[in-house]
Amino acid sequence: MTRMVGWRERAALPELGISDMSAKMDTGALSCSLHAEDIEITNHDGTNRVRFRPAGCDEVCSAPLLEMRSVKDSGGHVTVRPFILTDLVLGGERLSVELSLIDRAPMRHPLIVGRRALRGRFTVDAESVELLGKHAQKEPGSRPTKRSETSQRRSATSRLRASLTPRRGLRRAQ
Repeated sequence: MTRMVGWRERAALPELGISDMSAKMDTGALSCSLHAEDIEITNHDGTNRVRFRPAGCDEVCSAPLLEMRSVKDSGGHVTVRPFILTDLVLGGERLSVELSLIDRAPMRHPLIVGRRALRGRFTVDAESVELLGKHAQKEPGSRPTKRSETSQRRSATSRLRASLTPRRGLRRAQ
């Protein structure tokens, strides 16, 4: 059974020392992505590692490099990014995720949670934020809708269009 999440939630990356961070649930993204600066690939005892400074942290983290992978961003630009394997805690649930590291400084949310992490576990309510936290709320400017009212409006509109649209393929009696 899946849990409902808002489009923005609070998350943690405990293995990286991050206990609370704003995360955007992004169904358009396949993988997870973290804002990181000073990204450097090192080789220690024959093992490739990634050294980086995560968003909001003064300390440098180090993790084994999972792989370098091409990622296409929302603008269609392809970049090669380092990926690490780490734990993500979302609503008390601990998930093992592949996380790409990229400088997301101009972006509003330092952490993107993509489809692979959400699939089978969470369903995203695009009008809500922080459904997993104490301060669950609807997005400002959104209006509550009832399915029954919406369905009734759509049905009435469909019936009206159908009555105004000439039917094709019918022949007139002569």
